[in-house]
Amino acid sequence: MSSSMLYLYEDAENHRLTLSGVSFSHFITALDLKRPLLVSGVDFKSVKQSFRTGLSYVEAHEINQFSQSTDVMRHPLNAIDIRSSHSLDTLTDAEIAELLFLMHMKRGMPSPFAPSIENEFAYFSESDGLQATVYLKDWSQIEQIISVLIQQKIRHELRGLSPLPLTAEILIRVRQLLSEGVLIDFANIKRSVFTRQIHIPLYIAGRYEDMNVLREDFESEKESIIPRGELIHRKKHWYFEV
Repeated sequence: MSSSMLYLYEDAENHRLTLSGVSFSHFITALDLKRPLLVSGVDFKSVKQSFRTGLSYVEAHEINQFSQSTDVMRHPLNAIDIRSSHSLDTLTDAEIAELLFLMHMKRGMPSPFAPSIENEFAYFSESDGLQATVYLKDWSQIEQIISVLIQQKIRHELRGLSPLPLTAEILIRVRQLLSEGVLIDFANIKRSVFTRQIHIPLYIAGRYEDMNVLREDFESEKESIIPRGELIHRKKHWYFEV
């Protein structure tokens, strides 16, 4: 799917969020993480390794640099936050096996939140920016995360302009649509030279796991992808009009 689109789908019952159009770097910024990361996917260059478990990790102060590395941008990534890197040295064999299962299968037994490392989230992506699945232990965080992700996208796509942030009211309305699968189309922004208005289309797309299928369905104007409204920038303020 085009990087100029943003897709968000929530499964609140399972604390699961599906993303497209969001890089790992942007997600980490939105999460405001201050804990080390357990990572797997390829032999990343800028990671450390636990002697006890053989698992790879990134210290908290190195995460920003790691998230922007070419390794992350070009390869699959599984990332889980941990209490501390020292906690890896105290894991039992059964707890190590639980983490290996989670990292490999991208789901937990029965939960993606392991008591042994007290993780707050689990992030799985086969292609950076194309698709990611995120499990959030504290589901109330989703409000802040969605807010930051949308604002990041607006700033990136509207370079040269400095619009005010979306209002809390607009973010709440968008948030209420996430269970239906929200698709925001930054590739087809309409700009008026005379009124200086900006219109960004928003659609309800339903649940998708394969973002290439979503792109094909959107481009073929499949009836199941329904226009829901527009984010409109008018006279230095944002509006959401249906």
